Amino acid sequence: MRIALCDDERCEIEAIKKLIQDYAASHDYDISVDMFTSGHSLLKQQGRFDLYILDYMMEEMDGITLALQLRQKFNNAVTICFLTGYDNIAERIINEQVYADGFLRKPVEPQQIFKKLDQFYKSSFFYRLQLKRDGSYDTVYTQDILYIQASDKKSLIYFQDRCVEYPILLSELETKYLPPELFFRVHRSFIVNMMHVASYDKKTIIMKSGDRVDVSRFKAFQQAYRDFNFNLNSM
Repeated sequence: MRIALCDDERCEIEAIKKLIQDYAASHDYDISVDMFTSGHSLLKQQGRFDLYILDYMMEEMDGITLALQLRQKFNNAVTICFLTGYDNIAERIINEQVYADGFLRKPVEPQQIFKKLDQFYKSSFFYRLQLKRDGSYDTVYTQDILYIQASDKKSLIYFQDRCVEYPILLSELETKYLPPELFFRVHRSFIVNMMHVASYDKKTIIMKSGDRVDVSRFKAFQQAYRDFNFNLNSM
């Protein structure tokens, strides 16, 4: 797992990096941390990080502007946690402009960031699938999957910017590959990633991409979606 820390106060990110390293050592996780003191230097990086921890208030480029540019650069397929020294008002302001996957209050205490990292792992934001296609294997990040549709004996996986067909049954994906905390089968032909649900009614789920997915298991989905959000908020 790769984490990017961005804060114009270097002492802050050095302290957070040390906490993350302590967490990784205690759980025997492979976590690398790169530090950035400006949004511009972070945006120059070509590869995508699994998690971005961004300070809300920075002089050169504020965290909201940086988050919007990261989402544009990577087609919204990024996980972002904000650092803020402010109260719930700051969190509301941030979410009005860009969706945040989490918040950390400064100064960051060990148990605070440990619980947040547990949350990200529990939600399988960083889970990687190896799916065979055309004689080779694709690495697919679960956080990038919007929803999956059955197509005869194959499955169509929908991402933000593309749809890819894999020679695997939807039922096999459901039982062998997809983390149940994150994915739910809402119809015999559809599985949705609950991270990407924008709204729903008894017949249709509207994804954050604007795509519409049919629902036949409304009550079961409604309960699973409530449990999903409760588990995130209670961590």
